[in-house]
Amino acid sequence: MNVRLSIVVIAIIAGVCISAGCTGNTSPGTTQTPVVTTTQLQTPSRIPTAAVPAAMLRDMASLDQAYIPVLALTTQNDAGNSRKAIDTLMGRWAIFNSTYYRAMPGDPMWSSDFQRVNTTISSANRLIAQGNLTGAHTELEQFRLIMLDLRTRNHIDYFIDKLTLFHAPMEEIVLAAQNKAPEEVDTGTIREIYPAAVMAWNAVKGAEIDAALFDLNETQAAKIRTLINNETAALDTLGTALKTNDSALIGNVSVAIKGPFSTLFSAFGKFPG
Repeated sequence: MNVRLSIVVIAIIAGVCISAGCTGNTSPGTTQTPVVTTTQLQTPSRIPTAAVPAAMLRDMASLDQAYIPVLALTTQNDAGNSRKAIDTLMGRWAIFNSTYYRAMPGDPMWSSDFQRVNTTISSANRLIAQGNLTGAHTELEQFRLIMLDLRTRNHIDYFIDKLTLFHAPMEEIVLAAQNKAPEEVDTGTIREIYPAAVMAWNAVKGAEIDAALFDLNETQAAKIRTLINNETAALDTLGTALKTNDSALIGNVSVAIKGPFSTLFSAFGKFPG
């Protein structure tokens, strides 16, 4: 397991232990995910949820609605819509930055993290202008990691961060099998990472999603429930495959866990019309 993933796994374990009490249950199919229509965020700290300004949470969600499309579109070789999406993100970020740059004076890294995000978005904008969508996507990956760290330090419980924490072990599993012949599939890595992926996913599907915060109507909320169930089923299928020694099967179902997750993550974005 690489160092970066190890750090993320530690974060997953800490977050799940705080919010769920470390019950030891790592089965993907044991928890339902309610989608609620009023704010019900559980802050994993001694700081009450009320200490997190509601306006800041709404603006974080609005920022992600602009961020998610450009992250997705830069993987789809869609230069035109990537341009539109990064323009939207830059405008949204400029407002967020000016509003909250000094919002947490007790956090010595808060403002420097804002500066890092600003650099990341500016670099991505430049790379998109140059037609380097792959480079822009790589740059934009830093955005959600910086925001995850920023919110975690300040005990801000936020649903998208749970998706980010799942993304790391999920991606590690996929890369261990993607574009590999059966005999090349790294089943050892997949078996090692799978429990962390399940733990992170249980935090996702056990969380309450504030539909109002993410501007979800009933149809969209129902779609998200379905997408969460789809990812749960994909992880269950992988768990069953790992009970065998069939490298081809393990490889195929390992790669298959990415699609439902990507669709779920994208469902929180507002794409160019």
